[in-house]
Amino acid sequence: MYNKRIFFRRIFFQIWRNRKILKKIDNMITDSTEDQQKNILKSMVNNIQEMPPWMQVHILSFCMKASKEEKYAVILLDYILQASYDDIGEYNKLSHFWQIGTAQFLDQSLQTYATNIRMAQLYMQLFHTFKESLGLKERKYFSWQERNNNLIFIFSAQVLGMAHAPTKTLLDRCYALKKYLKKEIVIINTAMQIPAKGQAPFYGLINATYAEGLSDVKQLEFKGETFEFHQCENKMPDIDIIKNVIEMVKTRKPEFILDIGGSDICADLCGLFVPQITISTVFSRIAFSCGEYQMVDKILTEEDKGELAILGVDAQKVKKTPFTFSFKEQTHHFTRKQLELWEDKIVLLVVGWRLDQEVDENFLEMLEQVIKKNDNIAVAFMGKFDLYDEKIKKYPKLLENSKNLGMQMDALAVVECCDLYVNPKRNGGGSSVSEALYKGLPAVTLPTGDVSVAAGELFWVEDYFAMQEKILKYASEENYYKQMSEKAKKRAEELMNANNFVTVIQDVESQISTNG
Repeated sequence: MYNKRIFFRRIFFQIWRNRKILKKIDNMITDSTEDQQKNILKSMVNNIQEMPPWMQVHILSFCMKASKEEKYAVILLDYILQASYDDIGEYNKLSHFWQIGTAQFLDQSLQTYATNIRMAQLYMQLFHTFKESLGLKERKYFSWQERNNNLIFIFSAQVLGMAHAPTKTLLDRCYALKKYLKKEIVIINTAMQIPAKGQAPFYGLINATYAEGLSDVKQLEFKGETFEFHQCENKMPDIDIIKNVIEMVKTRKPEFILDIGGSDICADLCGLFVPQITISTVFSRIAFSCGEYQMVDKILTEEDKGELAILGVDAQKVKKTPFTFSFKEQTHHFTRKQLELWEDKIVLLVVGWRLDQEVDENFLEMLEQVIKKNDNIAVAFMGKFDLYDEKIKKYPKLLENSKNLGMQMDALAVVECCDLYVNPKRNGGGSSVSEALYKGLPAVTLPTGDVSVAAGELFWVEDYFAMQEKILKYASEENYYKQMSEKAKKRAEELMNANNFVTVIQDVESQISTNG
């Protein structure tokens, strides 16, 4: 026991020391030239071969995040993929999968075909490993006649509250299925989002939020409808818990399961017994899922088809479906004075839960130039922006003409006090732009990520220079603003129409019943 204690103390000390060293290198890289940065990172990678596996992953993850370059993500993924489970266990590999996926979500430069293919390979490797651990065979559904065709199980890897866009998406889908198709709904929170189990040293490691208060909740209510609810313990992936969820599916035999988000091995294992439809919550990308069907709001590219082939998904069974939204009920009506906003300026609204990462220097410099050219413009940031003071101080005009509103519980009440929705380069944000359009705010967005899909091409600009010009046009041409405001409202009507989702579900239902 004593020797073990000394061993683990040494390991923990080494991890702590590693983090301090990497943080110092990160600061050094920030102040270095591009060539110096490349040499530092290259030297680090060239000198890790004799290190233990956990340390190699830690250093490679640092190189990936510090460089924001595809090649380091590829090196890291190749190392994890090729490592034996003796060197990097399956729980560690699953943790790394989620950490890399989160890094990709926060930084689009890491979302490339080369990285996505490897992520698909890693997910498939893990799916087969867990399937074998549970003694499960290939997919074999209960027959159509055996299944309860009025019952649907809906899986999510994380359930929080209405301020959480994926939870709102989950409840939107539950509501539509119950109200329009008269289905009985069972919601299962698998708690597989960025699992803590198997966490190993990873630079800038991120943890998921788990709502302990929901563990004793048996029902969720939304818009007057009630849904049966089960939340897995916060120790996933746990083999016994996964067995219990599978047993529930085998006992109650739903018509199909709907997986919200993907990357959920627990849901995919249940999809061996009844058909599974996966909806990507990052609806501008396909989901990592081995389920038979997918719904995504995009036309598949050849690269998408390559990923699907690795996941064992027939591209013909991926349905293009417009992503729809509903909003948390507005309960307040603020004035600009109450929010301490400028009453005589055009207020740009920037929204996000990860603004520390999403609002970069290029975006801030663009806003700075906008205000320099038109001092009748100001900016309101809404969401989680802990580094606001630190980031904004470099931009004097923006510092003078911006405000951090922080997280707001009544988003629509804040949105209606603003004039124009402006989006930095990022992945998420579909819900926030739909709220803005609903309130008549035109959007200005690059043609990437969920905001661009939700807003539609009418509100796209090519780059940050074009974004600057478009903002100035809105600010100076009143008639143009009014025309686009009306078009924003019409686009919002399309985004709130749940009929598209219901129609696609009925189409898949028809295929499922035909195939048995």
